Amino acid sequence: MGGRKLLKIDHNEPYLDVVWQVSNFCNYKCSYCNPGNYCGESRNDDNLITYINNLEVITDKYLELGYKNFKFFFSGGEPTLWRNLIPIIEWLREKLPNTVVAVNTNFSRPLSWWKRHYHLFDDVVASFHVEYADKDKYLENAKFMCDKLNYFSCKMLMHEERFWEVAEFGNKIKEELPNYFIEWTPLFDEMSANAGPWEYKDPNKTQFLKEHSIDQQFTIPKPYLKKPFYSEAYWDNGEKTGVYSNEVILERQNFFKGWECSIGDSIWINQIGQVSMGTCGQVKVLGNILWDTLDIGPKKIICQKEHCHCGTDILIPKRKVIDIVKE
Repeated sequence: MGGRKLLKIDHNEPYLDVVWQVSNFCNYKCSYCNPGNYCGESRNDDNLITYINNLEVITDKYLELGYKNFKFFFSGGEPTLWRNLIPIIEWLREKLPNTVVAVNTNFSRPLSWWKRHYHLFDDVVASFHVEYADKDKYLENAKFMCDKLNYFSCKMLMHEERFWEVAEFGNKIKEELPNYFIEWTPLFDEMSANAGPWEYKDPNKTQFLKEHSIDQQFTIPKPYLKKPFYSEAYWDNGEKTGVYSNEVILERQNFFKGWECSIGDSIWINQIGQVSMGTCGQVKVLGNILWDTLDIGPKKIICQKEHCHCGTDILIPKRKVIDIVKE
């Protein structure tokens, strides 16, 4: 991309982005994943009514402050195995019609599950984990989903030892799907708030990732529902583009220490229900989705973290402090 520098990320209009790590239960135990994401100590399958009541407290506060738009991004663990997922999404659809619902899934649910529930989702990020994934099932699900949603991503996690096997499967997806959006995603040294970028030993792997960020093709119709809100990137060469977190990471533009961040536009609910802002640990815990949500609301900070690795945190509006000083 010619060494362009990122100056600012902004929303076209205000929205609240809620990232919810609904449990720490996963049916995969990938070697590069933090055990805290799959140990299963907090499955959280109860308390549905409490969750809904406290979600209403949060969303009503933002509505009163003029936020008309919301995005809920469910992760885990494996969120599709969470018993409360579908009832909560159905409530959101009724309470907040102008809501984008997204999920980060390992795509291990059978095709029958996706046929029943795909209509509830706007965005599906289907991560491919080569150590555990059933390739045939993944491909079957992907063929079904590829024309059902506005945004459906096959996220190839580029395993160090099985890197070229992952690349081969990604190319198989490209051969067999009429529509595809593939993100070739480098690993982090651990899946945690303190993760750093993985340094691949083989220079051919590093070169592959330099040359591949996103591959896409669309040859049959999709819903193409216009999203009412989105994030935009402003670059030093005058470009204004949509924000693809994977692209920002691969261009090494995800270093925001000293930037002003509208962190209150992003709420993170962790696997034990604690509510903070962003997933980066820059704001202390403000409450718990099971009993205390009164202190949650819009907030700005100056970022003190060197490296931003979370895709949803990258989407939060932010800009260099120097731009503020000049105004």
